[in-house]
Amino acid sequence: MGPATPLSVSLPPPGGLSIGPFTVAEGRGRLVVTGEIDIATSGELASVLAGLLDGAPPAALELDFGGVRFLDSSGILVLLRAQGRAADRGCRLTVADVQPTVRRVLEITGVLELLGLGIIPAEAADDATPAR
Repeated sequence: MGPATPLSVSLPPPGGLSIGPFTVAEGRGRLVVTGEIDIATSGELASVLAGLLDGAPPAALELDFGGVRFLDSSGILVLLRAQGRAADRGCRLTVADVQPTVRRVLEITGVLELLGLGIIPAEAADDATPAR
C-alpha cells in the first residue's frame, strides 16, 4: 500500500467569500456561496443577488450556503433585502444546506420566522436542486 494522496480542496481565504457558480434548470436558479458573509464581503453578495433578481429572475432562487462558515448582521441585511426584492418579482428565495452556526444566527435573530425564509435541509436540497 503506497502513501496516501493528499486531498486538494479550494476554499476562499479566511474572511473571504466565493460566489458561484450560478445554474438554472426548469425555472429554478441555484447560487453557491462559500466563505464568510460579513461587513467586508456582504456588498459583493448584495451586488450579485441584485443582478440576478433585477433582470428576469427565475421562479425560485436557492442560495446554497453549505460552504458559508460565518454570517453577521450585514449578511442578514443582505438576505432581508434579497427576500424583499425576490418577493416583489414573484421569485421564491430559499437557503439550502445551512451550517449549524449560520442557522443558529438566523434563528436567534428571528430572520427565519420574520421572513418565512425557506431553509431546505441538506438531504432535501440534493433532491430538489437543479443538476450541477
